[in-house]
Amino acid sequence: MVKNLFGFIGLGNMGEAMARNAVLKGCELIVHDIAGTTERAPKGSVIAQSNHEVARRAKVVALSLPNLETNRSVILEIAEAGQADTIVVDTCTVGIEAAQENTKILKQAGIIYLDAPVSGLKFRAEEGTLVSMVSGHPQAVERARTLIEGYSRLLFHVGGEAGQGQRMKVLNNAICIASYVITAEALSYGEAGGLKVEEMLQVLNESSGQNFGTKYLFPKYVATQRYDESGAEAHIVEKDIGLFVKGSQVDQTPNKVISLAHSLIKEFSLSNPSQDQMRIYPFIKNLETN
Repeated sequence: MVKNLFGFIGLGNMGEAMARNAVLKGCELIVHDIAGTTERAPKGSVIAQSNHEVARRAKVVALSLPNLETNRSVILEIAEAGQADTIVVDTCTVGIEAAQENTKILKQAGIIYLDAPVSGLKFRAEEGTLVSMVSGHPQAVERARTLIEGYSRLLFHVGGEAGQGQRMKVLNNAICIASYVITAEALSYGEAGGLKVEEMLQVLNESSGQNFGTKYLFPKYVATQRYDESGAEAHIVEKDIGLFVKGSQVDQTPNKVISLAHSLIKEFSLSNPSQDQMRIYPFIKNLETN
């Protein structure tokens, strides 16, 4: 039996690539996915029969799960089956309150929680070049570093308290998602005057208007009209930018511009929650302006 296993629960849109890259970088992984582990498991990993088995056998366990409900369910399973001093590396975007509650649940079982969301979308997960924004005790971060760096290009330790990683991820996502709206509106204006999307992006990316969307997402998925391949659905980005709006209202920080962007993203999501986020461009381009 392999000793010193790292664990990975959730081998879906992001998790499959994250786990694969961790194995390629030398992590001995035991993995599980409720939707089917054998066909998703990285070559060379140990296939667990349940989340409980991962929690029992691994001392550091990463989570990559699709929504808050699934995240909480798995946290409760780990609290029930995990060993004291196990570390849970939660890569999900769940929000500050959920991260704080996860900490309380696991602490009662003697298990350590690292709030460790990732940024970079599916293409960065496939490359193994995600950015991890980690909050938690420094010693726990060091114990989990090998696994985190297995799927990350950079690890930033942003604070000692659960929720600080979420806060960093939420503000990052708010800037990125709001930029989709701004970029789509600007490119629509350019197209109305006969400019071509791919040429506008080339100019923007050598000029002061560049952002993550113009550099990576719009060239890959909008200029090519491969709108359905970015790997993030409309309801996910609406949830993410909504976390910022809700949090800024609670903390009474400025949110006027991002709230306006959220209202458009919400309208976009309501039109088809499962559509890819990059369909924001044709959606905004075709909006009535009157």
